[in-house]
Amino acid sequence: MEKVQADGKAKSIGVSNYLLPHLTATMKTAKVTPSINQIEFHPYLQHGGPNGPLLSYMKEHNIANSAYAPLTAVTKAKPGPLDEIYAELAKKYYVSEGEIALRWCIDQDVVAITTSGKEERLSDYLRTMTFTLTPKEINEISRSGDKKHFRGFWQAKFGENDRS
Repeated sequence: MEKVQADGKAKSIGVSNYLLPHLTATMKTAKVTPSINQIEFHPYLQHGGPNGPLLSYMKEHNIANSAYAPLTAVTKAKPGPLDEIYAELAKKYYVSEGEIALRWCIDQDVVAITTSGKEERLSDYLRTMTFTLTPKEINEISRSGDKKHFRGFWQAKFGENDRS
């Protein structure tokens, strides 16, 4: 990939599903630091949070965090400790619970990626740029999310309680 970038065929290099051991191994030989690491990230899978080893390492090396499945707590992991919090915040900000989930990522400098085949839903997601969560609300979501562990993808590759 470094050659592809050097040849001008790519502007940057990113990785996906890299945990701390993968990043440290890559950085030992890489000439180019990955610009982004796309990982499953939502309140029920925070990888130790912003001060945990993975996200701290990424921040230290200027590797952006890109979240796939940021809507998991809303779409796949109900019921859970976030249900009431998301409902209250959605009512407060006049948005959907999914938009609260996306905003939680964005307000932590996480690139949130989601998909939909419904144009209306994609349009609704633009509302995430019309409000911000308070630091207290972000912390409340994070603390409540830590009460439940849910991995939407790659379950067979991780132990039942592995939050890495």
